[in-house]
Amino acid sequence: MILTTITPYWGRPEALRIWMRAIDGATVPGVRHLIFFVGESPPDWFRLRYSYATHIQAEVFLGERGGDKSIAYWHTLGARLSSSKWIMKMDVDALPNVRYFRELLPILRGAREREWFNGGMVYATQGFSQSHLKEEQMPLTESTYTHLMNLRHLHCTCSKGPEATNFICRREDYLALGGGDSRFRGWGWEDYQQIYMLERYWRQSDPLPGEVTLANITHRCRLEISQPKARELWQRNPWLVLLHRHHPKVNGTYRSFERQNREILLDYISHHRS
Repeated sequence: MILTTITPYWGRPEALRIWMRAIDGATVPGVRHLIFFVGESPPDWFRLRYSYATHIQAEVFLGERGGDKSIAYWHTLGARLSSSKWIMKMDVDALPNVRYFRELLPILRGAREREWFNGGMVYATQGFSQSHLKEEQMPLTESTYTHLMNLRHLHCTCSKGPEATNFICRREDYLALGGGDSRFRGWGWEDYQQIYMLERYWRQSDPLPGEVTLANITHRCRLEISQPKARELWQRNPWLVLLHRHHPKVNGTYRSFERQNREILLDYISHHRS
């Protein structure tokens, strides 16, 4: 096995259905997908369809919702449970096109020591999502993907290219570096800790030289690590961009730890610079 994607999931049945159809259409030999059902059991349709699927591993963890665990916790647990050489953070809103994994595997096979990648996303508008990214339109075909990427100025909120963080790294490197910091709660900023960790290891130097403060840390991680790495992978291969399907903002308390998580990120970076 070459690559395992790791996806925590809860409370998004429509997104899960669409994502699973996209995953089915994109998966190739050497790739498997680990899904954590956090605080709930898999729906009946999932159990019936995927109970014997060789490329899907579903883990159920009840009683874990409400901010008790960070998404970084699930990434680290997923890395420990995986047996593949590479792991990839993947969100349930991130749709791979039908060529994504087929194009990604040769890059992983040829990767240099310590090298990691960022599978960035373009954010489809609500209109494009509703007209082109419905369940019955999955998997994400070459033509739909090409249409969106060629008309990003019309159909995306990030017309300059991919953004966001879906890190792809060697499992052994990730675990040796400590994985996700266990102090994070909910989601937000834990991805910046993980890509700072990986980029520092890749460069063998601090990727954020100069002053890093609570006020600029988000901006610097996004503009100096996440976006450049996402666009670097896209420039290497134009098929290696995920499509983020538009959805209403998720309600609840799971992202109510903003300042706390930014402080943890700053503390992590400050500690590793000293």
